[in-house]
Amino acid sequence: MSLARDTLQLLLLTQTQNDAEQLVSLMRNSGFSTRARTVVSHAQFEEALKTAQWDVVVADPTLKDIDYAELLGQIHRLNFDIPLILIPARSDNSLLESALLKGASAVVPFDESNILIQTIRREVEHLRARQQVRLLKVKLRDAEKRSRSLLESSRDPIAYIHDGMHVHANSAYLEMFGHESVDELEGMPIMDMIASDSQAAFKEFLKQYRTGIPDSFELETTGVLPDGEQFPMSIQFSDATYSDEPCNQIQISRRDQHTELAAELSELRHRDPTTQLHNKDYFLERLTRATDQAVLEKQFSTLVYIAINRFDQIKREIGIESTDTVVREVGQCLSANAHDYDVTARIGDEVFIWMMPGGDPAKARAQAQRFIKSVDALMIDLQQRTVQPTVSLGITLITDASPAPAEVLQQADLACDAAADENKQNTSSAHLFMPEDNSEARQTRSIEKHISSALMRNQLRLLFQPLISMRGDDTEHYEVLLRMPQDDSVESQAGDFINSADLSDELKRKLDRWVILHATKKLSEHQKAGKSTRLFINITSASLRDDKLPGWVQVALKAAGLKHSDVIFQFAEEDAVRHAAPAKRFCYLVRALGISTSVSRFGCELDPMRLLQQVDVDYVKVDGSYVREIGGDNADGNKALKELLAKVHDAGKSSIAPHIESSATVANIWHYSVHFIQGYYVQPPQADMTYNFSEE
Repeated sequence: MSLARDTLQLLLLTQTQNDAEQLVSLMRNSGFSTRARTVVSHAQFEEALKTAQWDVVVADPTLKDIDYAELLGQIHRLNFDIPLILIPARSDNSLLESALLKGASAVVPFDESNILIQTIRREVEHLRARQQVRLLKVKLRDAEKRSRSLLESSRDPIAYIHDGMHVHANSAYLEMFGHESVDELEGMPIMDMIASDSQAAFKEFLKQYRTGIPDSFELETTGVLPDGEQFPMSIQFSDATYSDEPCNQIQISRRDQHTELAAELSELRHRDPTTQLHNKDYFLERLTRATDQAVLEKQFSTLVYIAINRFDQIKREIGIESTDTVVREVGQCLSANAHDYDVTARIGDEVFIWMMPGGDPAKARAQAQRFIKSVDALMIDLQQRTVQPTVSLGITLITDASPAPAEVLQQADLACDAAADENKQNTSSAHLFMPEDNSEARQTRSIEKHISSALMRNQLRLLFQPLISMRGDDTEHYEVLLRMPQDDSVESQAGDFINSADLSDELKRKLDRWVILHATKKLSEHQKAGKSTRLFINITSASLRDDKLPGWVQVALKAAGLKHSDVIFQFAEEDAVRHAAPAKRFCYLVRALGISTSVSRFGCELDPMRLLQQVDVDYVKVDGSYVREIGGDNADGNKALKELLAKVHDAGKSSIAPHIESSATVANIWHYSVHFIQGYYVQPPQADMTYNFSEE
């Protein structure tokens, strides 16, 4: 989750309004989208707690008539999980000790702004983690319930074993081996179901499986029935828990010609056709198992991320077909250097993975150097020229302290980037991931590299989400949403990366112009079908400050054959507040061209209407946190949105309510005379503008 793009709900108790505005500005300048509220009494504090789901409370402990211990008591009485951070004027060790003992999360002097930012970031991350754990516990209970139901209804024989002994089995398993009940199986060795001449191979497989190193999770063996009849069978192993204890799930199927053919087809599906190494899907499955084994069994592994240097340049020089030869040769070097129980895979055009059991960095470095030597010795003769590829290797250890599988892969990727940076990709090299590699600067370079690559390869994607008029407007409206592919086959939303304060303005402007060009092209094609459609196109603060953009947009619209009124440029409230003068100038320039503007995530300022007095926009999209608060008995949440929308309408602006996720929300929002609604209840973002507005 991106803390920078989630709306941070900040409840403030400060000496002055100026102090509160300074804190909000500090958070905004640090990349947080912040919605704040100030309170000046315990009564207001308790009312505010019931109004919204606050993320952090920041309080001055020297406030008159405000006792921070009572604030903690109010939070606890309502059974809320909200961290309290105290901001005294100066450092005080006695206050620090007393506050921590009473339950405060931290004490940071008001003028230590950098420490305060990091403290708030840490506390919000911890809060999100606790919330996620509670959510996962609920999902786990539901999954276990459904799993038990599916287990009993399954026709496949399934059992759970621990240390080689049965602990549970379903009806199909009991029927196969001639048992009446699970009680008869409890404590019985799985070895009793294996033919005597196959038991040695079965023991060896179990030993390898426990160490996490077998190449397959399936064993072909011979089973034996209670009457002594033997039959060929396949046993599929997977990790599981039963009665909160780690164990292994086994699924048995009789082996015949059909199942052998299915196994061969399954193996083919797990192979990369060019290199015959495993493919990405297979690797991700093994990576997940390796991270689980590290936590459950303390069986550590090493992951090596391998990238061919200057691959795009090689492809341009020798062509795609010849590039496959280079990839194949490097893949063969990897296979030759890998051991029997290593996992080798190709997960991208020029990216390979090498996962080996054991968490010894010295051993991993030695094996990496042997691989590098074999690659450096390659001289690939092609018709056009001889290619001598080089590689960059990123090494990371998979231990019981490792993060989620996708983050482990990201660590190896960062280490690979570090190896490439060390020698400017001129020679092969390897780099072991260290915690400092995960620094903000390193991640920023990695993100910029990923975005630049996606731009160059045209891998970015646009989605369109409809906005439904609640006042009978016949014109179709869509918002354009940007998506970028990730290494784990999941697309990132634009908010996760494009608004990063560390991303260069130049790259942000390139992204904005890419979106404008492709969105207007798509709109032009859509309008040829006779549709009257307008697009909301989001732009960053970098484009707000780009005086050349209005003129460029005019040319782009003319080239697409669109009217200026067909597009609406939308920017975030926080960007407009930080850059009020450029935002005002931008709105003036595009309005002169006949282009409308919109402000999104509105209402997070302590005085949000001040922005509308400074910057003349046509549409106002309220922050999603307001919509999530309404409904039911939450009169305070309903009141907050109602008052905000009333002020927006009084200012003559058209209002948009996002995050409409249910019919109940539509019913509640109806009473506030909002102009447009948007959300997954209406329609999730789609690749095309296909919503049927006539049904509304």
